[in-house]
Amino acid sequence: MHEVTIIYWRDIPTQIVLGKGRKAIKHQLSNRFMVAVDKAAMNAGAGDTDAYLEGWRKIARAVAQPDDKQAVAQLAAELEQQYPASRLAQLARNGGNENP
Repeated sequence: MHEVTIIYWRDIPTQIVLGKGRKAIKHQLSNRFMVAVDKAAMNAGAGDTDAYLEGWRKIARAVAQPDDKQAVAQLAAELEQQYPASRLAQLARNGGNENP
């Protein structure tokens, strides 16, 4: 089992990281996730740098694939599917939170 880190702004995922340092495999989710983060930050009044930075968090998750790149790609595909445009729009309206 490998462990990946999913980086979120509040409840909106933005990036997947497997490993640490220069050798880490990093996968940025599609641009629509960052667009949702920007809209959510504006709706939440997190316009200043400190308020924006406070919203970031990391969550570790185990993956079973033996191939690191495949594991990251599969997790990215799952997140892309779990967060359709309608869900991201709702998160943006809620200031980045699943539950307002």
